Amino acid sequence: MAAMKETACEEIDRYAADLNEISQAIWKTPELYYEEVSAHQVLTDFLEKHGFEVERKYKLDTAFRAVFGKDGTGPHVTILCEYDALPEIGHACGHNLIAELGVAAGLGVKAALQATGTGGKLTVLSTQAEEKGGGKIDLINANVFKDVDAAMMAHPAPCVTAFPVFLSAVK
Repeated sequence: MAAMKETACEEIDRYAADLNEISQAIWKTPELYYEEVSAHQVLTDFLEKHGFEVERKYKLDTAFRAVFGKDGTGPHVTILCEYDALPEIGHACGHNLIAELGVAAGLGVKAALQATGTGGKLTVLSTQAEEKGGGKIDLINANVFKDVDAAMMAHPAPCVTAFPVFLSAVK
């Protein structure tokens, strides 16, 4: 496990400048819910360039799914990316950072899976329109999570905690 973590961290560090460029591009072009065309392009171009099989306009015009690995070879882990902005104030909730972090985690997990030959499927999934409309709800209703074993994301907050509250639901 320590080797996988080290591999993941090294891969993320290797692309730190590129990841910052993703965040800055999204920050500089704030787009409202269901209109995240530029962010969609920036994220999907990067993920495709780095070996993910990308489905653009996945279920929704500004959604995407980027996959590495195969079904049935291990767990299916999904990392979520938000990237919409708020009217008049832009990315006050840090969705540009959530997108950057999601892509970074995707790069790290992919590198660890490749280095160890560990089976499994990794999906980096967009969850746009979070400020209004609920992109996650749209994707849940489209059965996007039906084969996912674990989905995760991070969200900036004004505090640091060693024991965050985890929310989940099982049907």
